Order: sequence, then C-alpha cells, then structure tokens
Amino acid sequence: MRQYRGYLILGALSVVGANLLILINPYMLKIAFDKLESGAEPSSVLKYAVLIVVFAVISGFFRFLMRRTIIWMSRKLEFDLRNDFFAHLLKLDPTFYHNNRTGDIMARATNDVEAVRMMVGPGIMHIGNAIVSTIIAISFMLYLSPKLTLYSLLPLPILSILVNRLGGAVHKRYMKIQDYFSVLTSRVQENLSGVRVIRAYHQEEAEIKDFAKHNRKYIELNVSMIKVFGVMFPLLTMLAGTVNMAVLYFGGAEVISGSISLGTLVAFFAYLTMLVWPMVAMGWVVSLYQRGIVSLDRINKIMDTEPSVFSSPDSTNNKKFTESIEIRNLDFSYNGTKILNNINLSIQAGKTLGIIGPTASGKTTLISLLARLFPVPKESIFIDGVDINDWDLKTLRDQIGFVPQEPFLFSDTISQNILFHSDQKDSNSAQLVTNAARAAVIDNEINEFPNGYETILGERGITLSGGQKQRVAIARAIVADPKIIILDDATSAVDTETEHLINLQLKDELKKRTAIVISHRISAVKNSDNIIYLEKGAIVEQGTHEELTALSGRYDTLYRAQLIEEELKRM
Repeated sequence: MRQYRGYLILGALSVVGANLLILINPYMLKIAFDKLESGAEPSSVLKYAVLIVVFAVISGFFRFLMRRTIIWMSRKLEFDLRNDFFAHLLKLDPTFYHNNRTGDIMARATNDVEAVRMMVGPGIMHIGNAIVSTIIAISFMLYLSPKLTLYSLLPLPILSILVNRLGGAVHKRYMKIQDYFSVLTSRVQENLSGVRVIRAYHQEEAEIKDFAKHNRKYIELNVSMIKVFGVMFPLLTMLAGTVNMAVLYFGGAEVISGSISLGTLVAFFAYLTMLVWPMVAMGWVVSLYQRGIVSLDRINKIMDTEPSVFSSPDSTNNKKFTESIEIRNLDFSYNGTKILNNINLSIQAGKTLGIIGPTASGKTTLISLLARLFPVPKESIFIDGVDINDWDLKTLRDQIGFVPQEPFLFSDTISQNILFHSDQKDSNSAQLVTNAARAAVIDNEINEFPNGYETILGERGITLSGGQKQRVAIARAIVADPKIIILDDATSAVDTETEHLINLQLKDELKKRTAIVISHRISAVKNSDNIIYLEKGAIVEQGTHEELTALSGRYDTLYRAQLIEEELKRM
C-alpha cells in the first residue's frame, strides 16, 4: 500500500472534510430551534438555513473527492496486483501447472483480485468514514448531553460481539465459496477445451447435468452466506432502533423537566441518526474485510510460490552459444520416478543430433532440460563449458527455437504467431514470415485462406489442422533465427510425403544452426550427424544411421519395420 500513500492521504483528508462539515449541520439546527423556542422571528434563522445548505454542498464536494481518490486508488491497486500476479505465473515452471488446475488459477486472477480491491477500496473508504463520523458525532453528543450519550453507547459491547461472531461466520463461508468457485471455473475451462471430445462421445447432456450439480452446490454455499447477512443487517438495524427508543424516552423526559432544550434533543437525534449508517456499514465492511482476507490469502499462496527454475544472482553469462553442449552423467527424476539414467552426450555447434526411441523413454524430458524448463542437477549439462545453471535464463532461451509435440498457437493472426519469438516486427517482417513458412512447407496453404497470413486463428489455433499447426510452429522457431533449434516430433501429424518435403526444406535451415530432432520416424533423423536411441531413460545405442543399422540392434529393427510399413502403403 506504500506506493498509494498519496491517494490514501488525500482520501483521508477528504473523509475528515466531508464528515466535519456535514456534522456541523445538526448543531446549526440546534441553534435555530433554540432561537425559535425563545420567541425569535422565523426570518432570524434564515442564515442558519443558508449555512446548512452551504456546508452540505461543500461536504458533498469532499465526499466526491473521497470516492474518486480511494476508489481510483483501489482500481490502480487491482491493475498492479493482477499484472504482478500474471507476471509471477509466467515465472513458474511446468511442475506448478501440473499440480494446479487452470480454472483455480483463473479464479484467483479474477474473482479473488476483485475481492481484494473491494477490501482496500470501498472497505477502507467506509471504515474510515465510519470511524471519523463516529468520533465527530460522539464528540458533539458528549458536548450536548453526556447522560444521553451514555445511554446511546450502552449497546456497543453487544455490537462488537455481534460483528465478531457474524464476521467469523462470513469468513468460513466465503472461504468455501471461493474454493468452490475455482471448481466451477475449472469445469467450464475443461469443457470448453475438450468440447470436441464431448461432442464426439455425445456427452453434452451428461456434462450439462454435471455442471448443473456443481452450479447448484455453488449457489447453496452462497445462500448459506446470504443467511448470515439476512441476520446481520436486521440485528444491527434493530440495535439502532432500540437506541433511538431509549434516547427518545430519556431525552423527552429531560426536555419536559427543562434539563435540556428541544433544540438539543433535535440535534442529538440528528447525530444519532448519522451514527446508524456507520453501525450498519460496519457489518458490510466486516464482510468485505473477511472476503478480502480469504482472497488475499489465496493469491499469496501462489505469489509466495518460488519458481524452481530461475537465473541466480551470479548468472552473468550472456554470451552467444558457439562451441558445444556437453551432458555428463545426467540423472533426472520427476515426482519420485526416475526418467533419465546416466546420460552422457556431446553435441558440437552446427551439428544435428537425432533422438529416437519408444514412448516414455525420456526424449522430451531430455530436451526440456536443455531449455531449463525443469531444475537441472548441478554439473550435468554444460553449454560452451559453462554449467547450464550459471547461464542467464533469458540469454539461454533466446538462443533456442523450440517446437513441442503439441504446438500451442495464440488467438491472433498467423503472421503474429510466426513472429511470436522474433524481435524483428518491422517492415522486413513480412518477408521473414514468408521465408519461414516456405521452409516449413505451409506457405501455399496459408495463401489459400481468404485473409492469407492475416487470418485470425481460433483458440489454441483451432482454425488449423494438426499438421498445419505443427508447420506454423516450425516456422515460428525458424523466424527467430535461434542458435539451437529443437524439433520434438514436429512432423508427427503430417503424412510421409509432406514430412519428406519438410525435411528437404529444413535441410539448409538445420545446417545454419545446432539442431536436435526427436521423432518416431527414422526418416526424420537418418541424416543427423549423430543419433541416439533412448530406452527407459538410458542411451542404449548411438552413432550415425549407417553405424546403427550395421549393429542390427533396436534401431535397425525399428528401421526395417518402418521400411516394410512404407512398402505396404505403396501397394
């Protein structure tokens, strides 16, 4: 809150100004009534009427300033908090997203941030307003009649107990509501992402019923909190009415006995009426506070999550990759399961490494470690002789073009998706995009779209087929002109003929940089300078295509099986 102290100071001054001026008016009313009671002409109280109007107008200006300042501050805080939250999310490694639902994260970024804003905006404004108005009103009330003030304040202990108990009930219920809101948003997100599967299996009705069940539970939780509000506000109003009744009885008796004037009782009632709203508002502020605390705690659980992969303060290495990648005795486990076992490998700059092997053999994990997507054991991977953990993370990743197994495209134009990793978004960018698309054998298909490269893709690139998405992702990797390019089964969704064309086009591109190609098809890796066959996380065979086929081992068996498969397709 320190960065918003200017807004808070101005807001506090506005709160004092607004309440001080409006709370002078009941005293003006007392003077006017006293003059009329003493037999003065009605015209003599005109100036007091004018003063009441003037004070009310100036108080209104301060009240406007109070709202504009504090609510504006809360909106700025909401903006900054959401930005900080989003920026922190992008720093977290894949493990975090494997363990947390997207819908839950979305709920914290939207609903919870809004609840925090309400706590620090309207919450602060109303509690400040209630405190200041209460102090000023009680000061005037003590001046007018200490005895009546005592009667008025007798219910305060009851009020504090009431607010404390009901506030605790709101806290518990709102925590359950926010947790279940995350469940609800997760269900929506999963259904929208998997809508094709739902339709393919004709499960629309089942999913609608399931969502209705969760929705009903969410409403029930909200109703349970509404019941607390349903008790809280009538009780507070009843308490205020009881105080008014007591003041009317005892104050009326004092007016009849001549102990106080009628004007004093009228002014006292005016101050008492002005205290009713702070009493009622206190219940609302308590609910805002309880909601805000729950939401802030949920946000902080993520904000306090430290990324396991980060640039250490001593990471000063920001040079370009020029020599080699060395992997020495690399072991890696994930969630207690060993994935890689004693990997030893050398990749010279400008050379191509092919990686092949059965499913779940650790191929994707290995290249993920090269990009430091997961924590890498010390002294196991060296780039240009420097431990990968000592490289600046941004410098390292800027030099890597990565095409994952399941390419992700954004809801933007094809052109902007290809340029995603490139800083060259200028007048030459169109030519860069076209050249990259041609290398990925997707240029002709893009030009067949009505808007060509300016075609807007649906969410996750749903406008394109699986093969087209892969080729756009290849173009995105090429246009960034990386020193290292990683293709993780990047042509799995295209036919063999298209794959052959892509391999021919990429041949020159791969020669310009260090390349790592993962594939289930030997045709994609056979021209590599070195090929490794991974099985159960270990390198079981290594060499060129000719050397591996001569071994008559696993690689050769797979190669012959794929040759037979190709022959059968041609028949």
